[in-house]
Amino acid sequence: MANRKRVPSPRQATGMRLRRPATPRGQDGSRPPTVWPPLLTLLAGAGVLALVLLSGPATVRAVAVLTYLAIVPGLACVRLIRLPDRLTRFILGVALSLALGVLVAQAMVELRRWSPTLGLCALVAIASLAALTELVRNWRTARHGRVSSS
Repeated sequence: MANRKRVPSPRQATGMRLRRPATPRGQDGSRPPTVWPPLLTLLAGAGVLALVLLSGPATVRAVAVLTYLAIVPGLACVRLIRLPDRLTRFILGVALSLALGVLVAQAMVELRRWSPTLGLCALVAIASLAALTELVRNWRTARHGRVSSS
């Protein structure tokens, strides 16, 4: 095998670390919105509904449904506010999720239509509507470079 001279990479040659370009920020210093959280909200709702409607394993179903009900609907709605602090967003999301669960249950009792599956469907619909609203807003922001007033 011939002796090859190893050419150093740009990082090795300069002795400096190459950094990724900074995430572009808006005029107000905020980061551009991402599409992953609303998409994960939509997928989580579909997954939980599939577990319930297809009678998945009881333990998996219980953990998935309770986790979803305690976190996702409120967090999907709170993300529409665009709070900068993640801890505040999470705490408000959990509180709003629990409040929405109580309101949906109360509405079903008042309408004499009590059904756990119907309640779960209502909360998935609320979370999905909030996620779709966020996706549309992010799409408009990316397309026009600003949030429209409508």
